Amino acid sequence: MKGSTFKRCGCRDESGKQLGVRCPKLSGRGHGSWWARFDAPPAADQKRTQLRIGPYPTKAEAEAALAESVDRTNKGAPLGDRTITFGAYLRQWLAGRVALRPSTASNYTRHIDIYLEPGLGHVRLIDLRAFDFEELYRAMRQIGPTLPARPSQTLLRITAARKDPAGCRRKPSEATIRRVHATALVALGEAMRREMIARNPGQHVEFGNTDSPRAVVWTPERVAEWKRTGKRHRVAVWTAAQYGQFLDFAAADDLYAMWHLIGMRGLRRGEAVGLSWEDVDLDRGVIAIRRTLTNVNHRPVWGAPKSKYGDRLVSLDSGTVEVLRAHRAAQVHRALRRTNLVFASVTGEQLNPDGVSQRFERLIARSGLPPVRLHDLRHVAATLGLSAGVAMKTVSEQLGHSSIKITSDIYSSVTAEVAHDAAERTAAIVPRNIKASNSSVPTSCPRSDKSDRATGGVSHIGAGQEGWGGWGSNPGPTDYESAALTG
Repeated sequence: MKGSTFKRCGCRDESGKQLGVRCPKLSGRGHGSWWARFDAPPAADQKRTQLRIGPYPTKAEAEAALAESVDRTNKGAPLGDRTITFGAYLRQWLAGRVALRPSTASNYTRHIDIYLEPGLGHVRLIDLRAFDFEELYRAMRQIGPTLPARPSQTLLRITAARKDPAGCRRKPSEATIRRVHATALVALGEAMRREMIARNPGQHVEFGNTDSPRAVVWTPERVAEWKRTGKRHRVAVWTAAQYGQFLDFAAADDLYAMWHLIGMRGLRRGEAVGLSWEDVDLDRGVIAIRRTLTNVNHRPVWGAPKSKYGDRLVSLDSGTVEVLRAHRAAQVHRALRRTNLVFASVTGEQLNPDGVSQRFERLIARSGLPPVRLHDLRHVAATLGLSAGVAMKTVSEQLGHSSIKITSDIYSSVTAEVAHDAAERTAAIVPRNIKASNSSVPTSCPRSDKSDRATGGVSHIGAGQEGWGGWGSNPGPTDYESAALTG
């Protein structure tokens, strides 16, 4: 099978005809792009079929792509539709995804509508290269209230697709760019499986820093700074004392049981809002997470848990069981006759998830406590469990994570007390004959008695406690839990 590489550009002569390979500037460096062509097996009418691939920035890349295409063709790989554009393929791909969660389908659609199709939809699928995606993401990083003096065509297309009001363009975060690229990677991966392309052109795209924000605990120093400057944190966690103060403050709220359940057991918002009494066994102290109620395009939508790990059983501590019993008793006289939902409006209607978050924020504002998001109560639950000595694996399973790594990377915000306790316990295992002091240790010091060896004065916060809040055996309610229950 024959093949060759050549160079061409988009320059035109005086009549407007494209010069292509005839451009005299092609001999210079940096002008034009490299292409490759090869003979494919003849069609049914025995006519010659010649295919062209490109463009590539260098001759070496064009030759490598030519060798790969010839090899695949010789092995009988289907040629596919080599004229389909990336935009047309994305629409076909999305239409064929029938088992997507509503929120995932909404995100895919948004990424395609306002970024991928306007930015790269005109490029043929087989011609996509890593630098095409890099150009798109470079344009996304330039979005803002004002555009560069000479915006690229890609930037103009995606800003037009976003339809932002004048002066209100918000720059996408690096995390958003990564999510858009993840959508492209999934779609291109399917194109590879269908043998429409030989390789995924988005695999080697570089990005900026997209590390997940580390959760910070509202220590006294951070609280003082917040009161002085109003500084907030993207992911913030209350201490056990602060969470207890909130439960005391919210004890009379109609959704107190939800705030208690999420903070103690780490349910996601959609899991709590979608929980029904048929999935709650108060006698056994366990609830089953089987469905969720989330917002998609500002409308509540029922769906399955976030992943197969989200479909789980969650153990309850005795205090949370009593809170739910009291909540159910109150519902009998109000909404329980109209709904089987654990948490519903006073008229028995399902709650709007966004409205639940707004209600939580209003409560915090009135309480005077440092701000956290409703989702941050999952961080509180994880931190409380780890502070009580619960195994990371157990915490991960109760939160519905797919791996311990997710729990340790994102949710294990260690309070200062726990970190200090760990340091003391570590130091305590080192035997010493000389007591440590701030002064320099003399070279000739009499050996002290063994009883003088440093013990570290360890308080062992949570040491040896296998149970907290239903993770294991119940050590008994704290002072703030008792106050909340009696309140």
